[in-house]
Amino acid sequence: MNAIWLSLKEKGSCASKMTELAWLPEKMVRRKSTATSPPPPPPQMEELHENNELTDGHYYSITNTFQELGIGDPSRHIVEMIFRASSTNPKKCTRKIKRVLKVNNSGDTLAEFEEYRANVMKSSYKMHHRHHPRNIVDGNELLQFYGTTMICCCSNSYKTEQISQLCRDPSCRVCRVVQSGFKTCYNTKNGVRVSVNSEQLSEDKTVISKGKKKVKRAVIVCRTIAGRVVEDEQEECDSVRIGLRRIKSMILQNPAAVLPCFVIVFD
Repeated sequence: MNAIWLSLKEKGSCASKMTELAWLPEKMVRRKSTATSPPPPPPQMEELHENNELTDGHYYSITNTFQELGIGDPSRHIVEMIFRASSTNPKKCTRKIKRVLKVNNSGDTLAEFEEYRANVMKSSYKMHHRHHPRNIVDGNELLQFYGTTMICCCSNSYKTEQISQLCRDPSCRVCRVVQSGFKTCYNTKNGVRVSVNSEQLSEDKTVISKGKKKVKRAVIVCRTIAGRVVEDEQEECDSVRIGLRRIKSMILQNPAAVLPCFVIVFD
């Protein structure tokens, strides 16, 4: 499965151009004009802050945040193979996939991810290089899954049309997680829980069912920098292993360690 994932990363990069960003914080923008105030954030961000859903995250483009992969697309086929191979019972995976979306990450987000990797590699070399050689090579990058829900795909406007942008609904977990760079209030408080099992939920059921609206189960396929993994939160680490051994899950301490690549929405 790792070979398949490497092939997919080469064919469809998780990065996109900086020009696809609609707004950046003041410190991230080099201005040539004499204007002193940054442009206001898009309405979606204002609404979400009022609902206390996001912390200081990334401001993604309002359009083209997603690229839907149609049936027959080679990349979609690979993503579906990865999901089924990572399910609880690969030979009898019963979940029907409704949509597969590619996440168009900004150049700024990808740079933050790579910067975090470099810091983990540097720290590992100085402190733990004999016991954690993988951390020095790539920061211990793993393919993992973030299980949650999606609401906007259930609306009448999206039943026949392709999804290409973030919705405005504060309770749509996929859109809020992607828009904030995993820096939601829930993840800030509890850490980012990911798993090598593609069917595990990463958020509390009371969070994903908030609003009691019609929702679809979804999973975000992620590249993660696990770094030094321990089982005791008291130890110095980058992530903490939790749960049963046959279902390998972990909590990542820093949201910058997670890069969303694809979203799988179930029927």
